Amino acid sequence: MSAPRYPLAEKPAHVAEALVHDVDIYDLPGLIDGQTDDIHRLWKQIQDSCPPVFWTPRNKGHWLLTRFETMQSVAMSPQLFSSSDIFIPQGAAPPLTPVNLDPPDHTRFRQLMMPAFTPAALARATGRAQDVAVAIIEDLKTKGGCEFVSAFSSVMPVVVFMSLINLPMEDLEFLRGLSGKTSPGNAESQAAWATLTAYAQRQIDLRREARQDDWISSLLDAEAAGAPVTREQILSMVLLAVSAGLGTVATTMTFFATFLATSPDHRRQLIEHPDVIDGAIEEMMRRFGVSNIARVAAQDTELDGVTVKKGESVLMVFPLAGLDESVNPDPMTVDFRRKAARHLLFGAGSHTFIGNRLARCELRIFLEEWLKRIPDFEIAPGTRPVETTGVTNHIREVQLVWN
Repeated sequence: MSAPRYPLAEKPAHVAEALVHDVDIYDLPGLIDGQTDDIHRLWKQIQDSCPPVFWTPRNKGHWLLTRFETMQSVAMSPQLFSSSDIFIPQGAAPPLTPVNLDPPDHTRFRQLMMPAFTPAALARATGRAQDVAVAIIEDLKTKGGCEFVSAFSSVMPVVVFMSLINLPMEDLEFLRGLSGKTSPGNAESQAAWATLTAYAQRQIDLRREARQDDWISSLLDAEAAGAPVTREQILSMVLLAVSAGLGTVATTMTFFATFLATSPDHRRQLIEHPDVIDGAIEEMMRRFGVSNIARVAAQDTELDGVTVKKGESVLMVFPLAGLDESVNPDPMTVDFRRKAARHLLFGAGSHTFIGNRLARCELRIFLEEWLKRIPDFEIAPGTRPVETTGVTNHIREVQLVWN
């Protein structure tokens, strides 16, 4: 479904004409019917042709950032750039705790997320990831091919996440069906959020009726800043966890598989030199970034010499942080032995993605177990990956084949 269309916003008086570029993040130049086979190439063209900070009249008008240092600075300056709304346009999604809070409130509520990510919880989740990955790949390997998103990347990470916070496995297909629909770029976004909210509330209610040994139950008796966490705050936190658990890892994994399907040399390097796997994960996360996250200016400020007014949205195109040649020379080339690949896949500062350790483990498990069983695979002849963008860069479909 296509994104809602808004009239072009009027240019604010403080925005210079030279800083205006017509870029719609839900319909980038070069997309055909909202699709492409290389979304990062389209973003790179924008990085190379637009100023590091520029304003677009699309989606009610907002700023875009395209360079690593600028994005990192904004992400680490909550006193200047608030997380009160992280989507474009503002108001496109319900407020979520703690992602829409700034320090010190963010820190207090983030601590309540930590019981889901203790070393013991992560060890259990990693074991579950290993078991699920092996089971799926063993089933797939004799079939000679698959559509990777539906067969693997939208299954393995979601099962692991559901195990992590103790959601019923019979809800897997229901949750997979909502994946991607909550994006503000989807015409079904409001309905999807309503459905997901009702689901989160039901999980909370079940635990009110009978406590379980899990993270959601721990919230029911939790306190923040010396006060009990309210029902609204609990719902917001569970809604955040459920919505976040459906996307980033699955999308990143799909970009990994798509790249490796087109590069036998890189596949061979991973198989013959397993010592490069950790570097390969960082390098592919750098090259195939996912999330585009906004901040709201908390006061009038200056950003790289550009005046940004209080209340204006500033979109950090995190995938372009990894493609910035000022921090990653020859950024479009994938080099598994690159020294200190710099990226912002998981954000920066206090809002760094809380599940980043588990995400890296899942990506490593995918690479090790898939290449062990299906070392040679490619894009199915006559097909091409279906890639698009918006709040995230993602791949809707990629057909793989192997012998």
